Amino acid sequence: MKHIVPRLCTLAVVLPLLALAGSRARAGGFTIIEFGARKTGMMTSVANPDDLSAVYHNPGALGDMHGTRFHMSTGVCFLDITARLQTWDTYFPDEGTGYLGSDVIKPDPLPRSWEVDEDGKYFADPIKAKAIAPIPLFAVSTDFGFEKGPVVALSIYVPDAIGADLPKEAPTKYMVTDALFVVGMASISVGYRLPEPVDWLSLGFSLGLLYTRLEGKRWHNQHILFDVGYDYIMHLQGEDYYPFFNFGIIANPIPQISLGLTYIAGANLELEGNLEISLPPDSDLESDPLDLVGTYKQTTHMKVPHGLAAGISWQVIDELELAADYRHWFYRTFKYQDMYHDIELMEDNPIRTPKNFKDSKTFSLGAMVSPFPDWLGLDFMAGWTYDWSPAPSKTKSLDTPTVDLTGFSLGARYTYDEHWRLTLTYYRYWYLKDTVEDSILIPPQNSEFWGTVDTVSLQLEITL
Repeated sequence: MKHIVPRLCTLAVVLPLLALAGSRARAGGFTIIEFGARKTGMMTSVANPDDLSAVYHNPGALGDMHGTRFHMSTGVCFLDITARLQTWDTYFPDEGTGYLGSDVIKPDPLPRSWEVDEDGKYFADPIKAKAIAPIPLFAVSTDFGFEKGPVVALSIYVPDAIGADLPKEAPTKYMVTDALFVVGMASISVGYRLPEPVDWLSLGFSLGLLYTRLEGKRWHNQHILFDVGYDYIMHLQGEDYYPFFNFGIIANPIPQISLGLTYIAGANLELEGNLEISLPPDSDLESDPLDLVGTYKQTTHMKVPHGLAAGISWQVIDELELAADYRHWFYRTFKYQDMYHDIELMEDNPIRTPKNFKDSKTFSLGAMVSPFPDWLGLDFMAGWTYDWSPAPSKTKSLDTPTVDLTGFSLGARYTYDEHWRLTLTYYRYWYLKDTVEDSILIPPQNSEFWGTVDTVSLQLEITL
């Protein structure tokens, strides 16, 4: 028993939920960034973000936003996701270590969620997420009365948020039952249109603080002695603050063309918090046989990659604007994730979770049409995007099912008296069907995943 316990503990707390490096099943990893009229209506926002969402998309555009402005973006999301998990076999690499197969730990009586089809996959009904109504961006800006001076903006926004609430009775409980990953930012930004003869350039930067909170819960059934196993519930919590910056350039070589370039800094997070280990409420055990139940300190090290974005906007005619964006996230640095802890029984410290991500990229096209006279103040938008996932299939997990996606957007913007601007947009993403057959996680998370997300968003900007 002496050599079993440390190895057992090592496996028991290797939580796939430690890798909550996704965003609402997005391929782009940590970033949602769906805020601002052009991003949600045209899918393009780097070369010409003409509202205060520029604090993130390209602060160089702030140099042209004179006056005093107030901006708020909000939205409601509806998800329809299906995830089908493959059964897994009992695995004992050597005496005293391993995990139990799903056929050994299945409940009795057997609920529908544990029934298996001819392909060895569990039946799964679509996961209907509750509507989510965030306020991802609030910003104010002013030029202090200088028509050709710098513009300063203060902003609070949420560039990433993911949540999961999966059934406690389904086999997926051994991967994740509850998960939360939230990133919030508060920043001060400055943009300035340079004077002649280089007034075709506008520069900007943002400095701020990034707050990250990670929380996740899953069940674990670990082999103990031969065919005996006990269920534990693992609950991880951690948070960190980290400095943030980005900078951007807007170039207008000719009046009809706007070029944009943005750099967004990454972060090396140290998410400090607790790891709580408990027995399930319906456990038959009178006490914990391994004395694992308790609250421990942990620090999870996670890399947020830096990114580059480039865009072009072309005012073809007064009534038509075309645009294109390319975003690149350098996930190649995210090779593994470490968790340091104070569990005395555990030999491995830190616990290392393999990630082996590659870079992620997004390509988008957009258009804005203004078919009516200027006094009517009505614009229409449309866009398309494709996003490549950074995660290899071997390390994909159900708590962060990052997959390739494609989608389109539609939007309408109304400007009243040059001071009030209201934008309503809709976009749909298709999470392209993803099949994992080579999972190296414990237990294996071989699965199928696909679905859609529909989002309606609203932006209001007031200029004084």
